[in-house]
Amino acid sequence: MNTDDFAYDFDAPDSDWNYEPSRADLFRQIDAPLYTTDSNGWLTYYNEAAAQLWGFRPVIGKARWCGAWRLFEADGAPLPHDLSPMALTLKGARPVRGVQIGLERPDGSRMAFLPYPTALRDGTGAVVGGCNILLAVERSSLRVPLRGALQGRPTLRAAQLASMHRCSA
Repeated sequence: MNTDDFAYDFDAPDSDWNYEPSRADLFRQIDAPLYTTDSNGWLTYYNEAAAQLWGFRPVIGKARWCGAWRLFEADGAPLPHDLSPMALTLKGARPVRGVQIGLERPDGSRMAFLPYPTALRDGTGAVVGGCNILLAVERSSLRVPLRGALQGRPTLRAAQLASMHRCSA
């Protein structure tokens, strides 16, 4: 068979055979709260589930590290956004896992969640952004400190100290 006899058309502008949805289109299909940031931690995208978890819609490009109104440790201590799991992940380029923290919505209600921040890298390995999926922990009330539910689990402070220790070596 002589392949010179065939004409191939690799330029198929009117066909959807090689359609690839945008990142936003893909993220909209995920039911879990999810958001992305640039490499400096500024919000670049969040889905509807994240807005529902946070209780409001932060402004893209104006909120940093997380879209939550306020964050707090399991024991109820305030957690600055620049020490949040996403901030630690982007600053150290290592994911923070197994840490339960809380958020406070603008209406004052509180919610516990497990964050899974991951640094996004380009072809050279440089961090170009971050992606975080937030898994809600259902609780009837968070007015009581979360400490009892977390005994034996790593805390964010322990992760921060371990990360700082590794960075200083």
